Amino acid sequence: MNELYHGWQIEVATESDGFSFQCWLPGNRLAVSDRKIYASIELARLAAQTRADTESAKWSLRRWYATCIEKRLHVDEVLSLEYLIVETLG
Repeated sequence: MNELYHGWQIEVATESDGFSFQCWLPGNRLAVSDRKIYASIELARLAAQTRADTESAKWSLRRWYATCIEKRLHVDEVLSLEYLIVETLG
């Protein structure tokens, strides 16, 4: 099974004892996976979507942090933004 999810290409593969997944951004050769085997294709798909969302959040936070440093935001502004992001992800 292949699908596009929030900009990520997700591939769910059949393994001898279940299903696994890989996610990558189109045009990027680096794939991410949790290297686990899931009992159903749907569980593997949900795990892949969660991993894609997590990787997107990590990338966004790194970008956000670099922007905060570059723009020289006050520490209170940075902490407020960080709190809002963490609350949104939680």
